Amino acid sequence: MEPSSSQPCGLRIEDNDHAHCGFVDDAFSQASGLGIQEVDAHGLIVVDDGGDDEVNLIEDNIEWPDTDMNDEDEGGSTPNKGGSENSSVNKPFLNQVFDDWLYAFEFYNSYALATGFGLRKSSTNSSKKTNNVNSRKFVCDREGVKKYKAKKVDDGKERRERRVVRLNCKAKIIIKLRDGNWVVTTFDDIHSHILTSPFKRQMHRSHNRFSMSESVKTLIDCLDETQMAVARIAKAINSTNDGISGVVTPDQVASHLRKKRVNNIGQEAVLVANHLQKKRSEDPNFLFSMELDTDGTFRSVFWADARARDAYITFSDVIVFDVTYKTNRLSLPFAPFTGLNHHRQSTLFGCALLADETEETFSWLFEQWLTCMHGKAPDAIITDLDPAMKKTIGRVFPHTRHRFYSWHIHRHLLEHVEEMRDSTSDFCLDYNRWFFSKTMEDSEQSWEDLVCKYEIEESDWLYRMWVQREHWVPAYWQNIFTAGMSSSQCSESMNAFFDGYVNSKIGLDEFLDACDRALVQRRKTEAEEDFKSKYLKASMKTNSPLEEEAGIFYTRNMFNIFQDELRDSTGCWYDHLSKDGAVEEYLVGPRNDVKSR
Repeated sequence: MEPSSSQPCGLRIEDNDHAHCGFVDDAFSQASGLGIQEVDAHGLIVVDDGGDDEVNLIEDNIEWPDTDMNDEDEGGSTPNKGGSENSSVNKPFLNQVFDDWLYAFEFYNSYALATGFGLRKSSTNSSKKTNNVNSRKFVCDREGVKKYKAKKVDDGKERRERRVVRLNCKAKIIIKLRDGNWVVTTFDDIHSHILTSPFKRQMHRSHNRFSMSESVKTLIDCLDETQMAVARIAKAINSTNDGISGVVTPDQVASHLRKKRVNNIGQEAVLVANHLQKKRSEDPNFLFSMELDTDGTFRSVFWADARARDAYITFSDVIVFDVTYKTNRLSLPFAPFTGLNHHRQSTLFGCALLADETEETFSWLFEQWLTCMHGKAPDAIITDLDPAMKKTIGRVFPHTRHRFYSWHIHRHLLEHVEEMRDSTSDFCLDYNRWFFSKTMEDSEQSWEDLVCKYEIEESDWLYRMWVQREHWVPAYWQNIFTAGMSSSQCSESMNAFFDGYVNSKIGLDEFLDACDRALVQRRKTEAEEDFKSKYLKASMKTNSPLEEEAGIFYTRNMFNIFQDELRDSTGCWYDHLSKDGAVEEYLVGPRNDVKSR
């Protein structure tokens, strides 16, 4: 039916290289089960409701145009062994022989370009005896069926699903290794979709060689140095291209930058090694270790100077390990080991740059750090809620108490207990009563009350966190010394440690220099506090000889804490509970607080 002028017309799809409105190269044509053939003058899809149920869209008598798949921009030509020696593209056939599987893929890809479809490398099979690949399968890029998942919702709005690409196309070629050569054993040439017109064939991923040219790669590198976003880089490059030779997608830009990152790691690893070797020559007790991949590629590095090693021996009661601070051009996670010194300042016990945040990488780092610190494990360690990190700490530091950042857990609390909060206004009070219980016995009882009242099940997020309560609930940490550190202070102090010295635009060698400068400044601040504590006399608030004695031996910050405690102790009530020989037990609390608390 002809649409009226007031009705919105469908998407107009045209091919200028056809005399008529071209075939619709669109996935939903098959997903909807319609035999779409062309588009009318109004842009509406014309449906063929009759004809054969199955149509072979590739005719054997088609004369294939001359196509040269050589990629001159790659610095050399692509081999074309196994096929015809002339410039025309031939059709694959059974028992066709190739010297290498890459030649077979390029031959089939040339045929796909001339025909009008794209390719994917689908699967491989390996020999059970030698474990070597002996079979490879290349398929049409519309092979397979889309797996439908539950629709995601953002801010109450249902996210629009992407258009269907995979149409269960059966076109494929299978090659097997026989006597050192690759032989075509299966060739299926029937497609379940309309083929792409010549003008659009280069847009298939397997044919889009434009993004692989050295000129495009160089341009991507130049634009990336200006901190331009990936999508804007792709748009800028495509604006200078006619589109016939191909287009660059944001995914291709991101892929190139990832490969560049790996290459840069290899190049900058030499500079890192030279930097650390120089530090070692200046400080005989400076230790560092580098982790290399199986091919010799740089992965991770750990280092600690003599001052950090000595400080750890004194302040090893509790350390903080944080990998959230990523500030270098290669985006490697920066992992400092930190603690508190006698001025309650953050002090460094070693640093690392990690390839990733896997259990294997953490295991390598913790073992290197433990060796560096004379085999002395910390009494307690505070980290974020990371399963790989938790498992590694339990193995490498079996006698160390492990605590999670409580703020990391509470940050996600509200989103997981929203239904409980809506059902009653008392949830926050009941939760706080459990979380801030003074003893483990009270905590267990309060938890049972919480479970019964709000019907908390084992599958609930809060129950799963309760199972790990000894890692974050305060009642289980009353007898563990943590130097008074709260988890939020740990993270903030580390940011303050390095902010102003490092940023995301510097390379690895510059990053190490910046870390050194930050460390020098922090140790200068520590020296200033040492001077003030030693040469400046503390002001007394009472006539107590205890206060006077503490003023002599405590540092400034520690004395201020002691002085506040001494003052508050004069305003307490106490009840005598029991006496056992020389030991007497009292219950003490602030005068303004209720005794039951």
